[in-house]
Amino acid sequence: MGGIMATSTLNIRLDSDLKRELEEVSSDIGLTPTAVFNVFARQFVAHRGFPFAVTAPVPTEREFAAKMDSIYLSMLEGNASEHELVEA
Repeated sequence: MGGIMATSTLNIRLDSDLKRELEEVSSDIGLTPTAVFNVFARQFVAHRGFPFAVTAPVPTEREFAAKMDSIYLSMLEGNASEHELVEA
């Protein structure tokens, strides 16, 4: 026979837009954000880590080009003498 499960409070900070989207999506599938985090926490513990691949985001070609342009302009202005991709 199941007894009453003790609970604890966990306070987390989320980006406001992410929080809004979390509330919308969880509501769409009939869950509360608390239920979503409980599902995630159970899966995290069961897998002894993330239950999905966690990788660094890959920049788009446009994002990469913008970053390289920014670094190049900084170098032209004398704010940098070399870049991490260029060996000294």
